[in-house]
Amino acid sequence: MDNISELLKKVEILPTSPALLPKLSRALGNIDNADIDDVVDIIAYDSALTAKLLQIANSAYFRSAIPITNVGEAVSQIGYDAVYLLAASISSENFLRPPPGTGLDAVLLWKHSVTTAFGAQHIAWAAQLDGNLLFTAGLLHDLGKVILAGAHGTAYTAMFNPATRGPLTLVEWEKKHYGYDHAEIGAALLERWKLPKPIVTAVRFHHKLHLSAENAPPAACICLGNALSRTLELPAFSLDAANPDIPPALQALNLTADDLAALWDRIHENWEFVQNLFDLRK
Repeated sequence: MDNISELLKKVEILPTSPALLPKLSRALGNIDNADIDDVVDIIAYDSALTAKLLQIANSAYFRSAIPITNVGEAVSQIGYDAVYLLAASISSENFLRPPPGTGLDAVLLWKHSVTTAFGAQHIAWAAQLDGNLLFTAGLLHDLGKVILAGAHGTAYTAMFNPATRGPLTLVEWEKKHYGYDHAEIGAALLERWKLPKPIVTAVRFHHKLHLSAENAPPAACICLGNALSRTLELPAFSLDAANPDIPPALQALNLTADDLAALWDRIHENWEFVQNLFDLRK
């Protein structure tokens, strides 16, 4: 942990804290009793976020017959869950943007993070866990890559290519060369930001469920969300039991391979929503 602290001190430009996300997640913690004024106040404080949210709410995807002119109307029109998904996804662009010249593709990282978050949310709901909290953790699960890219540039990002790094996984390569991996670094920064512990532990252990103990369920949601995302990014990637990460993650959540297949179908049904979000980000 001392080495990670030193790294965070040395990186010239650290991502800024997503202060809005935990506030919004708490405000929506009990959707049945959520106060629309609280939700509106949190979002309206960020003028750039408000502008983007209204643009998306008025897009062809939502097909509103009446123009939406403020955050309160957006919440009423598209619902709390959709507003949280949109607000969190839009905000994440700020803290998932690496310094220039690092070789880290910010758009691809953002797409992967949003898709992982979406998958983790559905998995959390299936396991009767907090979907919004796990959505936030999914958005943040690869934050450590931004920090490592800022510290080491292309010497690090070149290792995203399996042909370059050899037989090691990226996490194994990071551990071997730096003494820590991107999940540990991301979790350390989230602790510094004072984000809720379940988010921190989900990020820290999503590649190491065997070390997660009582933190296994949230970490398993991110692990499986990550796997679901990869099936959309890499057609050759499989969700079958041959993937060593999947069985322990399912076990931690008391879910089965059939449950995961059903979730995959459900996420594909909602994929249009996510893809439109990507298209509307510009």
